[in-house]
Amino acid sequence: MRSDTRALHRKILITYWVVLGISVIAEMVALYVKFTTEPDRVSEYLVHTMFLPTAIQLLVLGINEVAYRFRIDQPLLIILSGTCIASALMIANKTIHLQYIFLLSLLVSMFYFNIKRLYFAFAVNMAAFGMVYWAFPRIRESMGGYEISAFIFAMVGMLYILRGIIQRGEEILNDLMRMVRSEQELVVKNALMDRMVKIDALTDLYNHKTLHEYLDQLIEQSNNCEMPLQLAVLDIDDFKSVNDTFGHAVGDIILARVASTLKESFSPYEIIARYGGEEFVVIFPGKTLEEAYRETEKARENIWRLGHEEMDGRRISVSIGLAEYRAGRTRSDLFEQADSLLYEAKKSGKNRTMLQAYEVVS
Repeated sequence: MRSDTRALHRKILITYWVVLGISVIAEMVALYVKFTTEPDRVSEYLVHTMFLPTAIQLLVLGINEVAYRFRIDQPLLIILSGTCIASALMIANKTIHLQYIFLLSLLVSMFYFNIKRLYFAFAVNMAAFGMVYWAFPRIRESMGGYEISAFIFAMVGMLYILRGIIQRGEEILNDLMRMVRSEQELVVKNALMDRMVKIDALTDLYNHKTLHEYLDQLIEQSNNCEMPLQLAVLDIDDFKSVNDTFGHAVGDIILARVASTLKESFSPYEIIARYGGEEFVVIFPGKTLEEAYRETEKARENIWRLGHEEMDGRRISVSIGLAEYRAGRTRSDLFEQADSLLYEAKKSGKNRTMLQAYEVVS
């Protein structure tokens, strides 16, 4: 049983217990009056008006408490319990017209916002009233045609009103659900748009614009906190010949495959972007030049090991320039340094990583 439905059942049961308590207090007051006005009828009153109806109510509520304790789904039981309590109170008070107490379970059924349960409550209450009316001559004799007609009119009118409330509630709920779905769709669309603005569609890496935004933030952080910061520029060697020989479609496959290898080679802390064409950039926040070099070499070697069926099994290589940011320099200075090192790597034979102090050849 859902927690919200369980909480609703608890509140309804408390209401039923309150009704029982009020009826017992009223019966005690009436018992006092019987002692003073009709002492010879006290024993009959105790049995038929107090004990039996109260016992019925206690039994009904006890069954509900057991069902509640063992988390048994009990909407229909709750509605029937209201009808039983109303019947018991009507039987106990043969001279006082309490037929409108049958409205209790009708009102209770409304809390489920289910028209079928509302109709169920109406049907069982009308059936219970009919059985009580015909089974107890004193009740039948004390109620005239006007009172019966008024009761039926009140029940039908209440049914109509409660059905309207439920239908209106369902309309409002549906409107709210549509609003929530629209808002969720808007959030998803905004997220997709944000991704489209930041991500390169072919490689699924950050694009040129996003790279510069992150790099500016990291440079500021590096200046403020003396955080190590490295930047690598990677370029696929002889990529023009790949496009010329095998076509641009194959070239796109190679770009996507290299990008995927870069993501697998670097840790989640690195920022990887497609800088343009066949050029990629990796930012290493918080890592020394030596640590960045080891990761860059790992990526270069992984790319070199790839065999490309689209190119008849041929392999491709990348040349890399790796530069370290120094406090006070600009973003342009850092890129210019990395580009110079990349140029040196290309000039020195390609398929290698070049940095300030030394170079490593495959």
